[in-house]
Amino acid sequence: MASWEKKIKSGGGKDLQPGETLLGGALLNPPGMTGKMMARGVGGAVGSALHDKFGTDVDAEELSSDTGIAARFLDKPVWMAVTPTRLLVWGHSTLSGKPKGLEFTLERSDVTSIDLDKQKTCHLVTMRFADGSGRMFEVPKMMNDPVGFAAAISGP
Repeated sequence: MASWEKKIKSGGGKDLQPGETLLGGALLNPPGMTGKMMARGVGGAVGSALHDKFGTDVDAEELSSDTGIAARFLDKPVWMAVTPTRLLVWGHSTLSGKPKGLEFTLERSDVTSIDLDKQKTCHLVTMRFADGSGRMFEVPKMMNDPVGFAAAISGP
């Protein structure tokens, strides 16, 4: 069992419908957050300040993220699980790292495309939704399978 699957089952398993299976899942961060967390961990306040000064490895893309489905994602880390019919979105517990409190669900058909861009410490994921809105996330490589996650959303 993958570590993302353990986290989702232990923190959000009660929100799955009977017989519903997990096809994929990931911790999604707002753009720039992964680099800041790593810089802070490596260099404390100095590392965080340097990261702020020299920026991130994420190029901001213009997306209509303040309307429609994309606006439901606030600028904070979230856990997302993919099942055969739905996407489930939870908050993120900073203490345990597990999903916390189901925030909303989407139909899989609500995501019209998902693109991956491999970065140094994460994959940049751009999701576009059926209402024309879009959102960009970082999926850290640790504890996640960004490629498998994208394939689960795009798959049959």
